[in-house]
This record gives sequence, structure tokens and C-alpha cells, in this order.
Amino acid sequence: MKGILLANMGGAESLEGTRFFLKNMFLDPNIIPAPKLVRFFLSKGISTFRYKKSWAKYQLIGGTPIIKASKAIADSLNNSLGDDYRVLATYSYSRPLIEESVSQLINEGITDIRVIPLYPQASHTTTRSVKQDLEKLYKKWSYLSIKLVDEFHTNKLFIDFWRDLIVTHIRDKNYRNPTLVFSAHSIPLHFVEKGDNYPKAIEESAKNIAAACNLPYQVAFQSQMEGQKWVEPKTFKTLTHLKTSKIEEIVLIPISFVNENLETLFDLDQEMIPRAKSELNFTSISRVKIPEIHPIFIELLAQLSKK
Repeated sequence: MKGILLANMGGAESLEGTRFFLKNMFLDPNIIPAPKLVRFFLSKGISTFRYKKSWAKYQLIGGTPIIKASKAIADSLNNSLGDDYRVLATYSYSRPLIEESVSQLINEGITDIRVIPLYPQASHTTTRSVKQDLEKLYKKWSYLSIKLVDEFHTNKLFIDFWRDLIVTHIRDKNYRNPTLVFSAHSIPLHFVEKGDNYPKAIEESAKNIAAACNLPYQVAFQSQMEGQKWVEPKTFKTLTHLKTSKIEEIVLIPISFVNENLETLFDLDQEMIPRAKSELNFTSISRVKIPEIHPIFIELLAQLSKK
């Protein structure tokens, strides 16, 4: 039997869960590229003094949907693959952590493990963190066969997955010729300067999906933080430019995610779109929702599991 781990970032399902999530995330050198002691005090401070404020945002969307959605995807993939596979959802910063999930597979007698990061476009801030966790575990359990699956943003099934969602959305909204705005989570610019190809992968994803839909598009980045330079253009700045160019129909696409999360349900739905309507006078602007389970995406994961 082979083990399949679907690795995601995780999220907060409770007040204490928020604290645990923030502490682990800001301890990660791939998130905060600083000495260990600096990361220790920073993660302790954030998880102590900001977790209530962060949880308040999560409460507005009913807690993170990532955990529930990842479990649903794992169950669906398990049913698709059959009895020769054992599929689990695992997380970098929430429980079950990657080490806990690998330990579970070992206890079930499974030593041949394939890990699929649920990040379509690899980045130092996401996939590299998973890779480093696995390298530590291989030192602990050297008899394991652990393989990390590459990014899948150019896979035809990934393109088909988004095309199906976009075409259905446009039909439901009765749009005629919308401009697609692919809004991805931004990353600090210094990661790109160190060789992170994430922005190029986002652009490649957008180009292929827009071509499949035969629609004009723009690529933008959201959720930048202050204190350093981040990859741009910012999503709202892009929307402002499109409005100036007399573009009236906008479809936002959270291209870097495969699950709904705080940045889709709060940052885009509750902040970005209402602001675009009130400040820019957009009347035909909406976002493509990400379903918990989609048959094309499950087919993609099955393909990656067997590759």
C-alpha cells in the first residue's frame, strides 16, 4: 500500500487553534527569513498578542474552510484510488502536522509515501517549507521512501479545472466578455531575487487558463504586508486601471489557491469587491468560488498520485 499526503498550510478552527497556527507559521524561516532567535520571539509575540484579532477575522468566515475542504478532497481521492492507497490531509502549521501524518502512516505499516503540496505554483514560502519538513523526517526515518510531487500549474487538468469553473461562473452571471483578473497571494520581493519562480508560474497559469477561456486577462497580487517590498501589481490597483480603461465586467480568480480560505472569503469577498463597487463604481464584478470537491481536480490528484 502507498501513502498519499495532501499537504496544505492549515488554518484556524478555534481561538487556541489560531494561536497554534500563528506560532508555527512565524517560526518558519521560509515565512520569516531571520535568525532562529528572532523568529522565536516574533512568533511568540504574534501568537500571544495578535491571535484574538486574527481569530475575529476567521469568525467572520466561520473558521478556516481549508481543514474541512482538505479532508473532503483526501476522502474523495481515497475513493478514487482504491484500496492500494491511503490518503491523508496534512498541514504545515495546523494539526495534524506533516510529521504526525507520516507517523500515522508508519503505524499503519506504510513506508512508501508520496507528498502532494496543494500549492499549484511552487514557492519558497510554501512548497519549500514542505520539502524541508520531509528532509528532516527522512533523517529520522531513513527507511522511508518519500517523494515530493512537483508543482502542477501547467498540467492540462489544472487548466481544465479552472476553465470549467470560470465558464460556469460567467454563464451564471450573464457576463458577455469579462476581463479575468487572476489574483494571487503576493510574496516578498527578496524571495524572487533569490530565485523564487512563483510570479512567473502565476503568469504562466493565467496565460494558459485565459487562452482556454478565450478571454482577456490581467495578473495581480493581493495580501501584501508592510515593512518590505512585495511582488506587484496590487489587485486593487489593477482594478483601478481597468476601470479607467472602461472595462466594466470583472471576474476575479484566486489562482494560487485550491481551497477557499481567509484570503478568498474575507480579503476578496468582504473587502476587495465591496471596495471596488463603492470606490470604483463597478457593478459587474464577482469572484469564482472554489468548490470543496471537483471531479477534474480529483482526477488531477489521482494522476499525480500514480505518476
